[in-house]
Amino acid sequence: MSESLSPKERIRKQKDFSLLYRKGNRFNGRYISLIYLPNDLNFSRLAAIASIKNAGNAVKRNKVRRWIRTLFRRNKEALKTSLDIIAIANKGIHKASWKMVQDEYLKATTNINIKSRVV
Repeated sequence: MSESLSPKERIRKQKDFSLLYRKGNRFNGRYISLIYLPNDLNFSRLAAIASIKNAGNAVKRNKVRRWIRTLFRRNKEALKTSLDIIAIANKGIHKASWKMVQDEYLKATTNINIKSRVV
């Protein structure tokens, strides 16, 4: 599987964001919160959000967004179904280590896979 993040794998339209916020399921972790909803595509899509309040200045926000996109790219096979995901950086993520954020993301994908199977 490719480790790239193509433009089609990014959520950009306001209607997609609105739908996710309205109908999406949530996973709240210490460093990342995920809002996800199954899509009708053959691939998953991602939007990474890092606010000044939660992640800090522009340098820290960009680093956090790069981390989130990298986690998504490297772990595409961890998601068993195709989903639209909004990943929101929580307060204190810029102080966390890469390993801590990675562990939480993998825990979130496991949790999502379990919930997707039940529904």
